Amino acid sequence: MFYTLMPFVCMGTGLIIGFQNLPAVAYKVVDKITTIALILLMFVIGGNVGTNKEVISEIGVVGLNCIITILCAIAGSIVVCAIVEKLFVPLSKYQEMLKDDDEAEEMVEGAEGDAGSGKSGYKVDPILIVIIVSVIVGVVACYFMAKAGASWLPPFLDKALAISLIVLYTSVGIGMGQQKTVFRYMKKVGFRVLLFVLAIFIGSMAGGALSALVTGMPMKYAVISTSGVGYYSLTGATMLSAYGAEAGVYGFMVNVFRDIFTVMLLPLYARLNKSAAFASAAAGCMDTMLVPVTRVMGREIGLIALIIGIVLTFGVPVILPILCSIF
Repeated sequence: MFYTLMPFVCMGTGLIIGFQNLPAVAYKVVDKITTIALILLMFVIGGNVGTNKEVISEIGVVGLNCIITILCAIAGSIVVCAIVEKLFVPLSKYQEMLKDDDEAEEMVEGAEGDAGSGKSGYKVDPILIVIIVSVIVGVVACYFMAKAGASWLPPFLDKALAISLIVLYTSVGIGMGQQKTVFRYMKKVGFRVLLFVLAIFIGSMAGGALSALVTGMPMKYAVISTSGVGYYSLTGATMLSAYGAEAGVYGFMVNVFRDIFTVMLLPLYARLNKSAAFASAAAGCMDTMLVPVTRVMGREIGLIALIIGIVLTFGVPVILPILCSIF
């Protein structure tokens, strides 16, 4: 019950805080606290893997299943988004409408700056490296501590998981409250663009379900992990709290692979259609994936990708606990 209600209570609290127009220094403090909670969360995910011998022994199989799963999920999102683009939301029309919009250009440039762009193109966000290192440290440290008989470790990991999730869900709500400009701009672009959000979710989960039939992995792991659409930290932690260490690994790795394959396949996406890049990048369009998507597809599509990424990022914390309660 705690993990079912907690996301909504925390996001609601965060939303109220975000609407308060607090000083910039307050939001900087929130960002630092969130970063610490994120690092702790990644350590906990790694720690739960390190203390589970069964998961460690099958990590190769799990990794292969994750690759197959995310490739199916990406393909599903691209196909459903292509249908939406063809029938309901002609992106060429939106490109023309946004072509000389200075406010749109400033918004994308600001988001690109936050995501860490360089003059030569996409620059890896240092937090991604910190996250991966935190998971590895968690695996190694907790493996040896468990081997040494640290009986306090499981309760510590459980409490750390709960605390870090509370902080992250609250920060999501604060972020929602801060995005007034983007949501105001969404009215100008047109709410039909949100059909792409629905398409990405549906295509991703359908691809996940298909991958479960191919790999034999549990259907709930495949569907819920792909519903994270690139939000690896929250998906991994939510699945860990709901189903245990193996599920947490699926939730984390599937969504990390989404970012990796998006960057690798971007040149191909540019030849497919205008929606393929943001269909693959999904929630990553809010931050880490915005720069590469914009570089390949242009500023106009970049703005649409940013809007879609923001809505997906705020949608994932809502859909994850619902799916966990259904399966």
